[in-house]
Amino acid sequence: MIVKILSSSATFSGVHYNENKIAKGTAQLLASENFGMLHTGASGIADMDYKGYLLSWSRSDDNRQTVKQPQFHAVISCEGREKSAEELQHIAVEYLKKMGYGSNPYLIYFHSDTDNNHVHIVSSRVNEEGKKIDDSFERTRSQKAIKEILLQDIGEEVKAHVRKALGYNFSTSAQFKLLLESGGVKVGERDNVYDFIKYGSRVSEMDKAVLSAKLEAYTQPEERIRQLRALITKYKPGLDEKELRALLQTKFGVELVFHQAKGRDTPYGYSIIDHAKKQVLKGSQVMKLSELLSTAGQVSAEQRHTQRTEQASWWAITSEAEARILQRVFHLDAGSLKANRPKDEEAREYASDRLNSMLANGKTLPDILQSTGWSIARLEGQHYLLDKREKAIHPVSELTSRRLDFGLVDVLDLDRGLSELTSRQLEHSSGSITELLQLMAEGLQEGSRTTEQERKNKRRLKR
Repeated sequence: MIVKILSSSATFSGVHYNENKIAKGTAQLLASENFGMLHTGASGIADMDYKGYLLSWSRSDDNRQTVKQPQFHAVISCEGREKSAEELQHIAVEYLKKMGYGSNPYLIYFHSDTDNNHVHIVSSRVNEEGKKIDDSFERTRSQKAIKEILLQDIGEEVKAHVRKALGYNFSTSAQFKLLLESGGVKVGERDNVYDFIKYGSRVSEMDKAVLSAKLEAYTQPEERIRQLRALITKYKPGLDEKELRALLQTKFGVELVFHQAKGRDTPYGYSIIDHAKKQVLKGSQVMKLSELLSTAGQVSAEQRHTQRTEQASWWAITSEAEARILQRVFHLDAGSLKANRPKDEEAREYASDRLNSMLANGKTLPDILQSTGWSIARLEGQHYLLDKREKAIHPVSELTSRRLDFGLVDVLDLDRGLSELTSRQLEHSSGSITELLQLMAEGLQEGSRTTEQERKNKRRLKR
């Protein structure tokens, strides 16, 4: 956080500068306080009104301008978009109070036309008694004021971190410290107290008895431990340590934290922070470190490819489109599958009768897919029904004349590409159709979120 006091002015040129920014669409007025009859938010107030009021305020009773350059103009800037307009406004108001301008008329403008969000403050150096506000050591006092405000805010931020950490289930004080350190809060100890340190300053503390009582009430989450082991076992094949960590944290809110001795690259242990279920576990409670990092016993990608090819060959392939669908689903090379039997009208009619019967009985498409285990895929704009039990694919248009609302269900969009990470997971999948469909759906959803975020970023840049 940076504060900078700009040049003084006899004409309050800072008002014109900021109002001109508003006219260009690169700034907004957040606050106009202590302007008497110029009520905040009133329509039709021009910069001349604000300037006129500030000039009048700065004159003595006999209309003399006792301070030659009465404008006080300062900028408070944060790093990047770290602080919102509202947060910067709060800091600016507290800053004005500490600098002696809290009772003066003042304007606060928010700017976002640079890489760093910032606010401009314009006020008068003359107080309500007509005397000049003390400006001795102004820049030093300015920096001190900002630091005090930030420490105040940081204290509340740290207390929130502590409350959040105490909401997790953990078995040791080291795990409690790990939670706080992941949020940038260091923990010190003295006598019967924990000190919480941020940016090198002690900003809060807690009695050790609070933590002791919590640790005594700890119970090991057996079911969650089994779930986490199954999760890691499922996604570990084909991924290195960094990729596995990224996937678990991004998709499941599970953070792997490796512990290393100073100067050593090889970890001696690890912890699991399960943000989804608010648990902190010793890694060994779930899986030994050697097992987690080991690649021994993993089936090769080539063997997995053979298994997937075999699984795909069990499906009835009656057209080139169906072959392309299965090639995408089973993550096989283009042209590796061919039609292996003629079209089965009896199978199509059976699927059609089931679908239309359930629709006639008022079942929704989500209900139908859940009860039958069917999936819907889209290839080149056409929707297909994947019948996992019968190992058959049917164009939906050949099954029913009804208009189905595909927006109600997760459609596997096979026209879209997959991320490198999802592709590697598919390469090491055993070929279970349910697992493959799940991996593809997750990968496509992740890609969709990324694309949408990119679109939002582009729109923001255009503005």
